[in-house]
Amino acid sequence: MTVPGNPCPIGGLVPWARGIWPIRWRGPHPVLLWLYTIHEKQEHQPLHIHWNVSQADIVRAMEERAAFKPRQMVQLGPMVRLRILKRKWSFERGCFFYLIEGARQGREWSLEEEELIKRVRGAE
Repeated sequence: MTVPGNPCPIGGLVPWARGIWPIRWRGPHPVLLWLYTIHEKQEHQPLHIHWNVSQADIVRAMEERAAFKPRQMVQLGPMVRLRILKRKWSFERGCFFYLIEGARQGREWSLEEEELIKRVRGAE
């Protein structure tokens, strides 16, 4: 994945420290583009604040968390193999959405990562 020039939104959910946590602050940086503060709060645990997280680090964490890659073929049924065209991180839900090719041109459809995983497992 490439590091986008646009910043991640404050309050957006991002993968960090073995979980999905909100961004609480961001600031511009002359070299790293953007720096972030992420609050990690696990149940019955103290708040952990991660300071100076770069945008490249967040993108790398998203890449590591992704179950599928663009152009990958997925088995969605006994006779159905389709290609993943794109993926996009949802800061509102804290997960990837995948654009899957359709049976014909212009018939692409989008699936949340967990739903796509369920369908692939169901096809096995």
